[in-house]
Amino acid sequence: MIPSPSPSMSTASPAPVLSSRAARRDADRKRKRDERQALRDRGAPDPRQLDAAIVDALREALVAPAGQGAVRRHVDLADILTGAARALRGRTHGGVVLRREAIHAALADRLAPRQD
Repeated sequence: MIPSPSPSMSTASPAPVLSSRAARRDADRKRKRDERQALRDRGAPDPRQLDAAIVDALREALVAPAGQGAVRRHVDLADILTGAARALRGRTHGGVVLRREAIHAALADRLAPRQD
């Protein structure tokens, strides 16, 4: 028979760890919620929207118009950027219409992040 720990031993140490972990988790959730709201306020795309638009534009640029399964060997970066911006134009983020300047800034930050 395995003896069970006394109630005073089992509750003394885990409680502070759980509360600090929960506090960090709540703080992280609030920070992310505030970041998403700031993006919406600026009319900037959600990171997932942005990545999807970039991937779709890259796919369109790579796939040759003539022939099944043909892939271009070279693509123009301007075509990819234009395609991504075009895909985001007119879309919304949390009900807020994306702004052209915010789209361009988000693309620049995503593809060439600043080294602060």
